[in-house]
Amino acid sequence: MRIVFIQNLSLSYSGITYISAVLKKHGHSTDVVVEELNRDLIKDVCRAKPDIVGFTCITGDHQWVGRRAAEIKKHLNIPIIVGGPHPTYFPDMIEMENIDIIARGEAENVVLELMDRLQNRKEINNIAGLWVKKDKKIYKNVVAPLIQDLDVLPFPDRDIYDKYAFLKEETEFQICISRGCHFDCSFCYNASKKKIYLDQKVVRKRSIDNIISEIKFLQHRYPNLKSISFNDDNLGLDSKWFNEFCEKYSQLNPSLPFIASLRADFINEERAKKLKKANCFCVTIGLESGNVEMRKNILKKNISDKTFLLAARLIKENGIKLRTSSMCFLPGETIEMGFETLRLNKKMKVNYAWIYPLQPYPGTEIYQYAVENGFLDKEFSFDDIDPLGILKSPLERKLKDGKKLKVLHRLFYYGIKIPGFVYLLKLLVYLPNNFIFELLHRFSLLINYAKFHKINLFHVFMIAIRAFLVERKIRILMKTKISA
Repeated sequence: MRIVFIQNLSLSYSGITYISAVLKKHGHSTDVVVEELNRDLIKDVCRAKPDIVGFTCITGDHQWVGRRAAEIKKHLNIPIIVGGPHPTYFPDMIEMENIDIIARGEAENVVLELMDRLQNRKEINNIAGLWVKKDKKIYKNVVAPLIQDLDVLPFPDRDIYDKYAFLKEETEFQICISRGCHFDCSFCYNASKKKIYLDQKVVRKRSIDNIISEIKFLQHRYPNLKSISFNDDNLGLDSKWFNEFCEKYSQLNPSLPFIASLRADFINEERAKKLKKANCFCVTIGLESGNVEMRKNILKKNISDKTFLLAARLIKENGIKLRTSSMCFLPGETIEMGFETLRLNKKMKVNYAWIYPLQPYPGTEIYQYAVENGFLDKEFSFDDIDPLGILKSPLERKLKDGKKLKVLHRLFYYGIKIPGFVYLLKLLVYLPNNFIFELLHRFSLLINYAKFHKINLFHVFMIAIRAFLVERKIRILMKTKISA
């Protein structure tokens, strides 16, 4: 059996690489078609001669998926399956006209069973983890058990992307070392995930030896590899695991520089030193908001300014760069709160300060809070979610200082990087957002991304152009009724 995965952005998708690896291990054939990198997506999908087509879908991409599925159905009479976060938390997506199957949750073994049954012409309506539409009836199955021992999975199949030189030549790879999260931040789906899986152990870690083996494999397979990004909510929390990881990673030869995400309240002097010894060159901390009450009561992230400042100082003193992730357009946020976020980033002497417009995903606690307190329009729908998550928030129009916060968001980078610019920014927020502010914002995204990932500006520019084109397509699709 042959499955062709379809995606819009020119990135390596972790879910696709893992599913592909499992399928290939069991004798199936896989391929991927990236819309950004293909002139004619539908023609290339047909040329690949799939037995089934698969999409991965985040909220905001659902219209794009529906339209592309409709176009594929015009040429190929084959099943279409959609997996990823959106169908996991909103399985009613199965009701879209051209979607035959949706996968809920982690899907490596689920898709393998589906492929095996299709190959052997067996019934697929009762596969755990799938909702299946057949003869106008929808079969709703429970989620499949989580894979508790992540070491049993083969290493991700990154070869699936090698046909695209743009992706094959990447010098930084993301590695997943764990799945799940211990915390229940209001803006994240982790709390919902725990409800879906009930009594199952949601937080799981790969063994350190397994992770090191994958890195060694990548070093051999991709000689141009220069750095690793650990694509996890938290590298730490388990002190024993963290200490062993740092020790074994430091023994790699060569020891690749790596990026890791950590909570500020996990970082102490000893751990900062161990990160440096292990060749960590950048730590990412989720700051979210500079307003203490907003963090504690709305975002459910009860970490003090003092803790953030201490973590930043220890990271910087050990020669590690610091990246923060902040948000704006939060429920009830004022322009004064926005400037608190900027000031805390400045006090932390952040190297890479990223600020994202809040996307209040339905099903999260912050979405419920925003609805109950009048911060979301009654007409709010999934279509109001920004697929890229970097330009707009549905809350902007409902906030008293929404227009001011938009200008602050566009010029946030310069408030961090240019001494004294914050004083000018306090005046600029009274101006309406305009073409110049938009241009400056996009330039700051390019610069920040290039420096953070240690890649040349031209490469980043090409990524941005492709992302813009996809964003434009999605906006057009969202205005067009999905039709067969």
